[in-house]
Amino acid sequence: MTSAKVIAERTFFPYVPYLDSARHFCAEFQRKEYVSWYDLLAAITLLSLSVEALANTAGELYIVDFKDFESASPKAKIRMICQAAGINYDKSKNPFVDVISLLKVRNQLAHPKLQKLRYESSEMPLNEAQKHYDELGELLHEIEKALTPEFALRSLEAVRNLERLLIGPLDPAKRMQGSSKRLVFNDDG
Repeated sequence: MTSAKVIAERTFFPYVPYLDSARHFCAEFQRKEYVSWYDLLAAITLLSLSVEALANTAGELYIVDFKDFESASPKAKIRMICQAAGINYDKSKNPFVDVISLLKVRNQLAHPKLQKLRYESSEMPLNEAQKHYDELGELLHEIEKALTPEFALRSLEAVRNLERLLIGPLDPAKRMQGSSKRLVFNDDG
């Protein structure tokens, strides 16, 4: 009797869906008249997640037993990967400058702290104080100040450049996401 089994395989790069989703939200900035807080928060959160996922993906491809470094920070992982791949890691140059800025915002998003915001002007004549009062906008937390369309677009470009830097030099067979399935026959006769 002939029997068979099905074998399916797929290479999944975990940073890709994060980066693709962040691209979508960044495209929304340019499509809409009004940039929403939700689009900004989604884009920057997804970009920050994509950095760590990209580091984990590249780490698995460049470094034997990379799982040993699972608890390392994304910045440390990127530095180790660059060293293993022979890539010059210069934190004073892009894409590293912008990626490090994104990771700082990621930490603020992941570990937010309650903060009482306060503003006090210097003393001034009443008419100037009234004008100042009328013009004073909402007091913003550091996270709110960081979430701008410009920062999101700059971060998107930095992550895409980091992807090119870390994934680009790999052998094409390692760079490919793909899937396959096959039927394997076992003829007992």
